[in-house]
Amino acid sequence: MSIQKLADNLYIAPQLTEADVQEAAKLGIQTVICNRPDGEEENQVTFKQVKSWLEAAGIREHHHQPVVAPAINAADVAAFQNLLKSVPQPVLAYCRTGTRCSLLWGYHQVQNGASVAEVVAAAQQAGVNLSNFEARLRQISEHGLN
Repeated sequence: MSIQKLADNLYIAPQLTEADVQEAAKLGIQTVICNRPDGEEENQVTFKQVKSWLEAAGIREHHHQPVVAPAINAADVAAFQNLLKSVPQPVLAYCRTGTRCSLLWGYHQVQNGASVAEVVAAAQQAGVNLSNFEARLRQISEHGLN
């Protein structure tokens, strides 16, 4: 199974397949957030296709918030947090590998007192390696996110 728990009421996954959507429904996922832009790779499943699978599986709440990892900014993090606060729980966020979803969550966490080590460890437990982003996490922890 590619769906992994990152935090309370937040799961992450790489690009969803129809089988993943069925698994999400079995887990009781109420909302899905896609953090991946359409057309990123050849033969990539579009968000529209994923939405049709979600609807068929009974998951009616879905949002498309595409981001690119190096360009994630404060507005992206705030939008993700606002979604998490306003939608039915639990939430499943996905992108190509789960990294962008982890960063959107992690940047908020370090801005609000979590240590970089805690964020990196939580992501690692969920199968995402954030070691390439540790310096940025430290910088955000100390100076905030622009």
